[in-house]
Parts: sequence; structure tokens; C-alpha cells
Amino acid sequence: MLRSNVHFTFARRSFCSTRPSLSGHNKWSKIKDKKAINDGKKNLAYTRASRDIQIAVRLGGSADPEKNSTLAAVLRRLKDVPKENIQNALEKASRRRDQRGDDVMYEALAYNTVGLIIECTTDNPTRTFADIRHILNEHSTRLAPVRFMFDRKGSVKVLMSKQHENHEARLEALIEIALNNGAEDLDESSSTDAEVEMQFTCAPESLGQLTAALTAPGVCETLLASETVFTPVDTDNAACEEDPDMAAKITDLVKEIEENDDTKRVWLSWSP
Repeated sequence: MLRSNVHFTFARRSFCSTRPSLSGHNKWSKIKDKKAINDGKKNLAYTRASRDIQIAVRLGGSADPEKNSTLAAVLRRLKDVPKENIQNALEKASRRRDQRGDDVMYEALAYNTVGLIIECTTDNPTRTFADIRHILNEHSTRLAPVRFMFDRKGSVKVLMSKQHENHEARLEALIEIALNNGAEDLDESSSTDAEVEMQFTCAPESLGQLTAALTAPGVCETLLASETVFTPVDTDNAACEEDPDMAAKITDLVKEIEENDDTKRVWLSWSP
């Protein structure tokens, strides 16, 4: 019997698996994250506009800009805010203008990062506490002591016209008056070709003196706001900026809190 030494060789076919390129996905994610941040900032700007309108109505005593020069000045500055938002803010301000009750304040921590101070006026503290706590729980936020995250300051905002020939001299005089009456810092909040908005901060106990000095005849055109404010102690927002959706989440939280009829003001330790 013949024996044949035959060797069969099978060629092996190699398979190569290459991870598909995700550059398109990454680009979409970046665009989506950027849009979320921009939308959050835009919504927060609308929230601030609503707040400014309510302050102006409370300060000027009317929701009619023809009867309230402070409100008229604020509305001129809010030309980029949708009319629907402005109308809603005016209606809310009208409802709250004559609100009576006790002033209460709550402290909360959102997403283990952002501190909130919530000021309310209520005729039923038990109801208000339950409502605020429910909103916080819905947004992964809890009541917690966060007062250490803020400084309490007095704040006065005024508007000056640029139409005067001696505008620069008037502005210098305004600043000197402010410094002589307790102002610790100043900021040019906004400016157009026609007018400039200045914000002065001071110790809370100097608020009355500073407000009276800045609203004396001939000093400025319009008082926009005079109030005590809570400003963040730490302005480093690096921890928050790691989450691109943070602006949107915080804005939704603040919006829902401010929609509560008893809420007067919400302060944040972080501003998107």
C-alpha cells in the first residue's frame, strides 16, 4: 500500500476591525453642548430681565412705563427681550406689587455645587416652605446652609444720559459723590450711545445714604434699583463649567422657583 505524505495548507484570511471615526459625533456633541450653554445664558438673561422689571415696578409704584420713569428706562434697555417675556414680567410684577406677608429666606445647594438664597414674602410660611422644598427636590437640590458662599452688599443702579455736553464731568462728579457717601465699588453695567448705567455697591448699612446722595436733584437721570444683594464670595466657576448642561439645569431651577407666587428673589453663587 502506497502511503502519500501530502500536506494541505489552508490560507488563513485575516480580519481587521477598525473603530469607525467619531469625528462627526464629536462635532455634534460640541455643537450641542455649546447650544445648551448659550440657551442657558439666554434664558438666564430673560430671567434677569423679568427681575429688573419687577424691581422697577416696586420702586416706581406702577406697571405703566408712562407713569414710572424707572420702568421706562429698564424697558429701553431690554430691546432684545421678546415682548411676550416682558408682558409676562409686567403682569407678574403687578400681582406682586401689593403683596403682603412675612419675609422668609431659604438656603439650598443645587447639584452639590451651586448655592442658592431664596427670598420670599408669604402670608402662609408653611405652604411656602412646602412648595419651595418640592421644587428643590424635583431638581436634585436640597436645603442646606450656603450663606458662607455669599457677601451681603447694598447696591444702587442709576442711569445717566450721554446727551449733555459735559457728560464726562457729570460722570466724574457722580462717582465722587458715590465715594463720599459709602460706595466701595462701581461697575458700568451697560452703555449705549444715549445713556450709561452705573452700579455702585456699599455696605448694607450705607444703602440709604448712598441712594439719597445719588438721587439728589441734578446728580443722575433715573434710579433703576436700590436694594441689598447677595454676591458670590468665590467667582471661580471651573467646577460648574465642567458640566455643559449646568447653565440649562440651573436656569430651569431658578425659573420654576421664581414662578412661585411667593418668591421675591433668587440669588446664585454661580452665574452662567
